[in-house]
Amino acid sequence: MNPIASLCVGGLTDLTRRGLSVLVPSWSAFRYQSIQSETIVAEQSSAQSAWSSPENSRNTNDRVDSFVSFGIEVTFEDIEGLTATQQQDFEGDFARDLAQLAERTAEYGWAPMLTPKLRAVVSRKYRISKSLVPAWYGRAGHMEFPIWRVATRKAAIAHELVHVFFPNANRFLAEGLAVYLQSEIGGNPAFPNFGRPLHDLARESMLAMAPRLVSDELQNFNHIALGRLDAIATPGPLELQVGGDFYGEEPRGQARLYPLAGSFVQFLIETRGTQTFRKLYSQTPLVPLQQNAGASERWTEIYGRSLAHLEHEWKFVITR
Repeated sequence: MNPIASLCVGGLTDLTRRGLSVLVPSWSAFRYQSIQSETIVAEQSSAQSAWSSPENSRNTNDRVDSFVSFGIEVTFEDIEGLTATQQQDFEGDFARDLAQLAERTAEYGWAPMLTPKLRAVVSRKYRISKSLVPAWYGRAGHMEFPIWRVATRKAAIAHELVHVFFPNANRFLAEGLAVYLQSEIGGNPAFPNFGRPLHDLARESMLAMAPRLVSDELQNFNHIALGRLDAIATPGPLELQVGGDFYGEEPRGQARLYPLAGSFVQFLIETRGTQTFRKLYSQTPLVPLQQNAGASERWTEIYGRSLAHLEHEWKFVITR
């Protein structure tokens, strides 16, 4: 096996072209379980060791298992036209983004909520990338990538890895975090912003969606209510009615809604910090075959502000 990357970031080592291997903690005690507020501190203190090297794998927190080596299977199916170089590029990009995610979340003090065996499948039969919905159906760690995204090197690898390690039952928050971290650490431009600043794209999306009843942008944006997106439980798609227009699972709808989710999560993290966001995110853990988008009161309990209040602040930021 010829190595495509030799990475020692966050405990990721010996990533090879075939049967990529990576050392990650099993964290089995946390799989599909709600992380209550009293465990947040324990997560923060042990997150660094969760992504660290094997010799530092033993943790004093008895709720955390020692390191387990998980294989990473990258499979190419029905890929006529995809060259060997493009396949190698994808595998290298996958290894890089996995290392970047480990490094960034360790900096945040976030331990993985779930660490299953990883299986990435590239195929012509896929229209879009997926990993969150398969996890909801009990296939944690399974990732699907369409060949046309891989061929153009625009696959949202970091986005799907976020869904694998940090899944969530609230679709709005799950997609928001994945879009934000793809934008922050992804090694290649990918959907929905393809390298553009999320706030700029969110503003453009709202300008296109909001009825222009008055000249003031902020007043027009009041027609776009994030509370309706926050009520969507995984695996339901992001959908929103704005005036007479419906934005749903079709490409046009997702291209409008995903920037809003990513921009709002960016706003929350940059203005209120990563740990406060983590507390909110932990309120709605993904449980296979169960739907729970979370209660609206959780925003006030954690942020001291309602979602509507935070939304108004965000809209003011991106319009001004």
